[in-house]
Amino acid sequence: MLDAATFEVAGSDGSHQTAHVQGVATTGAAADCFGPESIAWAGTELTGSFVRLSTDGATVVLSDGQDYAAVAVANGYLKSANSVLTTAETAARQAAKGFWGPPCNGSARLVAPVVPVAPQPSSAAPAPAPTTKAAPKPPPVRTTAQDPPAPEPDKSVYYSSCAQAKAAHATPLYAGQPGYRSGLDRDHDGVACED
Repeated sequence: MLDAATFEVAGSDGSHQTAHVQGVATTGAAADCFGPESIAWAGTELTGSFVRLSTDGATVVLSDGQDYAAVAVANGYLKSANSVLTTAETAARQAAKGFWGPPCNGSARLVAPVVPVAPQPSSAAPAPAPTTKAAPKPPPVRTTAQDPPAPEPDKSVYYSSCAQAKAAHATPLYAGQPGYRSGLDRDHDGVACED
C-alpha cells in the first residue's frame, strides 16, 4: 500500500491491479502528519475484504456497497479533490475527524510548538545573582494566659508529713508521683519534701 488512495488489489482470478482512487488527495505521506494513520486505516478497511473496482481502478466500492473514497473522506483519512466529496470533507472538518483534528488540524506538516528561548546574558555584563525567596514565617504560637493544670495527685499513697515520706525513702516527691501533694510542697515548685 503506497498511501490511503493508492494500493494493490488482488483479483479472484489471481491477477493484480493497482488502484488509484480518483477525486481524493492523500492526507500526507507516511512521514507527514496523519499519513501513517491513514495508511493503517486503509489497510484495516481493505485487507482481506472483497471490493469492486471500476475498469480503470479509479473507483473502489466496498463489500457493503459504500464508495471507499466517500467513507475515507467522511472520516478524515483522505481529502476531497473534487466537488463531489466536498460535503463529506466539510462534515469531517467540522467534527475534527482524522486529519482535521489534533494534532494535524488540517495541515500535513506537523508544526512543533514554539518554545520561547531565554535571552543569553552578554559577556560584557556579569549575570545577576540568582534571587531566592525567604521562607514564609511560621504561624504565631497560640498561648493561653494560664499554665496547664497540674496533674491529678496519685491518691494510692499518702504521706501526712515529709518526715513520713523520708522514712519511706520516697523523697523528694515530684508533682504527679504517688504521695505528692501541694501541702508538702512549701515553695510550690512541683517538688515536695526537698532538703
